[in-house]
Amino acid sequence: MSAKPSIAVIGSGVAGLSAAYGLRAHASITLFERDDRVGGHASTVEVEDAGGTLGLDTAFIVFNAPAYPNLTKLFDELGVDSLKLRSGFNFFDLDDGMQYGSEQLGLSEDEVTARYPDGFQNTWREVRRFHEEARRDFLRKRTDLPMGEYLDRGGYSEAFRHGYFILLCTAVWSVPAELIWELPATTVIAFFMAHDEGGLGGREVDWRTVAGGSISYVRKVIAAVDPKVRLNEPVTEIHQDEDGVVVTTAAGTERFDYAVVATHADQARDLLQNPTPAQQQLLEPLRYNASNVELHTDASVLPVDRSQWRPWNYGKVTLDGQLRTYVTYYLNQLHGFTSEQDYFVSPDSPFPIANEKVIKTFHYEHPIIDLAMRNAQQTIYRVNEGTRLKLCGSYFHSKQQYYDQIGSHEAAFSSGMEAAAQLRRELGAT
Repeated sequence: MSAKPSIAVIGSGVAGLSAAYGLRAHASITLFERDDRVGGHASTVEVEDAGGTLGLDTAFIVFNAPAYPNLTKLFDELGVDSLKLRSGFNFFDLDDGMQYGSEQLGLSEDEVTARYPDGFQNTWREVRRFHEEARRDFLRKRTDLPMGEYLDRGGYSEAFRHGYFILLCTAVWSVPAELIWELPATTVIAFFMAHDEGGLGGREVDWRTVAGGSISYVRKVIAAVDPKVRLNEPVTEIHQDEDGVVVTTAAGTERFDYAVVATHADQARDLLQNPTPAQQQLLEPLRYNASNVELHTDASVLPVDRSQWRPWNYGKVTLDGQLRTYVTYYLNQLHGFTSEQDYFVSPDSPFPIANEKVIKTFHYEHPIIDLAMRNAQQTIYRVNEGTRLKLCGSYFHSKQQYYDQIGSHEAAFSSGMEAAAQLRRELGAT
């Protein structure tokens, strides 16, 4: 009986975990991770609270079955429990005091006219117009252009852009406001069509969180795969040849039969010493945005009126003459627990958060989704055909969701699943 092939998986985020899971019965797997933990954006901080343990997620937090079919299937296979989220959002403007949420967007025009000032009435009407026109334009294939150009063409106001649109998009794609205009309009519109006009805070979607935090599913994947895990061991070089792949770390070099590079595209670009022309062409133009995320207990980032707090809280404020937008996740509602202590996640907060209230700070990177990245999706999976080295990550799309499911946990998981399937085919395994 021949020995199983050796496979190095570089990166233990969801793409790497997915690839390892898909290869678990067919290979001897070594998992390289530069950090001191596995999971990547499945990043949970466990805190003691009132005699119990709370799992607080700081990056990947929510999913729903229609938009995350492959991830949901994994959870079902592994017996990962989930909790239904009572969804909703809160928009607030700290400059003029205007505040509205999911409930207000769901009102009729007569109700809005009777109850709310002209500013909100105008925003409400533009929200309605955008979702009607965008759906129609999408179906007529008129949305293959940057988001900023699409909104310019439609004559949308600054109030709509900064009081609604930017706020939702910065949370969905984890990029700063100035990069929202580069998003492909078709990608943004497809997201809203698949969910509803509340986006992440939409109430018509069965949003769920992983019980105990996303670390719960990570632990079950690791237990199912049982790889050789090499924490705190960043890979510095990868060289591929006809017979295998050589992986270099500070500890030296090792040869494997195959490798799966499950890092961000820019990291893969730096690691590959001799990329194929297809790999080089794919990786070269792809960009990332870095953000600092604070898990904390400082309630000053939200309005004083607690009754308006929601799982997703989108704010805007003018600081030093510059309009700043931000999002704060209220974890007590997102994870569905009751505690005397409030817990929040704030990416790139425009306000300083009290040091004594910061539990932990994280540095995350997300792909900048522009037309170049979306156009690459048309042929992206060909890059892994017939090579000893396979690529995967959230810069790939989910085949089940078409080209516009990019940048998400589902996209990353699906890309790892596809990399594993490609390798199994080339190994002659079922």
